[in-house]
Amino acid sequence: MDAARPTKAWKYALIPIVVMTILALYPQFTLWIGKDGWQGAYFVSNYDEVAYSAYVNSLIDGKPRRNDPFTGVDDAGQESLYSIQFIPAYAIALPARLLGVSASTAFILLIVPTAIFSALALFWLINAVTANPWLGASGTLVILCFGTAAAFQGELRFWVQGRVLVDFLPFLRRYQPGFAFPIFFLFCGLVWRGFSQTKLKRSLTYSVGAGILFVVLVFSYFYLWTAAAAWLGCLTLLNLVWNAENRPRITTGSILIAVFGAIALAPYFIMLANRAPLLDSVQLLTNSHMPEFASPSLLIGLIVAAVTGFFSYRNILSVRDPKVLLVISFALTPFILFNQQVITGRSLQPVHYEIFIANYLVLLAITLLTGMVVRSQTPRPTAFIYVAALAAIWGMIEVTGSTGRNAVFAGIRDQSIPAIQIVDQNKAPDKTPVVLATNFITSDFIPSVSSIRPLWNPHTSSAGGVSIVENKRLFYLYLYYSGFTGRDLDEALRKNVFEVIAAIFGSERALPALGQGNKITADEIKAEVNKYETFVSSFNADAAGNPILDYIIVPEKAEPNYGNLDRWYQRDAGKSAGLFKVYKLTPKI
Repeated sequence: MDAARPTKAWKYALIPIVVMTILALYPQFTLWIGKDGWQGAYFVSNYDEVAYSAYVNSLIDGKPRRNDPFTGVDDAGQESLYSIQFIPAYAIALPARLLGVSASTAFILLIVPTAIFSALALFWLINAVTANPWLGASGTLVILCFGTAAAFQGELRFWVQGRVLVDFLPFLRRYQPGFAFPIFFLFCGLVWRGFSQTKLKRSLTYSVGAGILFVVLVFSYFYLWTAAAAWLGCLTLLNLVWNAENRPRITTGSILIAVFGAIALAPYFIMLANRAPLLDSVQLLTNSHMPEFASPSLLIGLIVAAVTGFFSYRNILSVRDPKVLLVISFALTPFILFNQQVITGRSLQPVHYEIFIANYLVLLAITLLTGMVVRSQTPRPTAFIYVAALAAIWGMIEVTGSTGRNAVFAGIRDQSIPAIQIVDQNKAPDKTPVVLATNFITSDFIPSVSSIRPLWNPHTSSAGGVSIVENKRLFYLYLYYSGFTGRDLDEALRKNVFEVIAAIFGSERALPALGQGNKITADEIKAEVNKYETFVSSFNADAAGNPILDYIIVPEKAEPNYGNLDRWYQRDAGKSAGLFKVYKLTPKI
């Protein structure tokens, strides 16, 4: 197929841009047109999005970088994963503060440029390598729409196993990895351009651009900058071995990018050294030298690399072709990401590589390999149109399936806002009220839409300011005031309620894919129930005073047993707010 002129090639990018924008906004559209009326919430498609929106909300409120939005501490004095990866948060919070919009509104708006720039970055990279805009358009849709399936998540896993770890389109998770995702592929494109130039000056210009983007990645998302470093190392090594005539230029470009990396990583590691001591355990950092070969993306990548090698062996492709080396580098990077611990001895929730970058890299490798294999056969545009349509259909299947599973939770968050606002609007100017919301969803959403502190929520310990022991104590308080009995806790544990298991046994036991958690036994459940019952039976004024509650938010049609709460607090008459009721509490102690 003849290459389209650059000025005309970009019109093909409109295809994936329009499709991905529609898919990205579909969940929000369903919330906007909900029967209960929209209260201002953004549609949450990934469990951890509310943690990131909570941090952005705190920055919009003017709190310092090292604040902990889950405990209400303005400056924790130490770094967290939020404060170290600060570029996306400030890039969202500062314009939001200037425009006077909420964190929730900012997250609604954010998903549109995330979809658009991700599609643009991939289209540009594919077209730059293959000079085939039809492949760029259809390949971009394949990569973005099939990324969830390539990680064996979303609808594919739900159909096979009846459960999912991640659904929707993972690259759209706000703001991690959504903000930096297109930057990663722009980085790849600039590196490719730099390695491909015949003139040293232009090569250095592209390398400088790539180095600047790497700096942005370092302070944006751990899993993307480490993936970028692994890919760059792989591509450089392959070219040094097989692309002898370009070794001086490639070596110079790689060193230049490495200089930028060193400049960024020096303060990065200083910040990391000042991280909260509890952060490693909270984030499930493990020590291991065991290799990993079970990753779907890793296996796909090895197959793509093997097929590329076979084509080279049969002289269909040449291993000395820089484009072939590019394909191999994308295909082999997952192997590096999932096995770096063999050398480093440290592993940090590698599943994040699986769902946020490795899956997209292997699909990119497949796309580029396809373009090189079929380039001499001049396929008709209709073939690409069919592929693009198939990808868009699968993308809609992923999006509608995810939206259906998350719709109830999204509705609860949205309908929680009026109740949360009652507390926020009546708080004393010099005090951060502590609020108990008796359902996990409302409690988790409080820091995203207000400046008040939840007694406990599923992300309380995520910033490293709360130890596992303290998080468990706060959870016990949460259960106690919510009227939970030992029997209720036993039932929740046996039903595998994620929030309960994570608070009691840790996230690695609730979701073994995050770490190396073992299956929870009946004896362990019994022991934990006994501990909670002991906590209830020995509850005293000292326990009730740390912390003092100011409000409680309950479902109006399913109010809890107030026996434990009323022992220590006087409730007022309460105010109704949609589906919820808010009581102001006065301590009796």
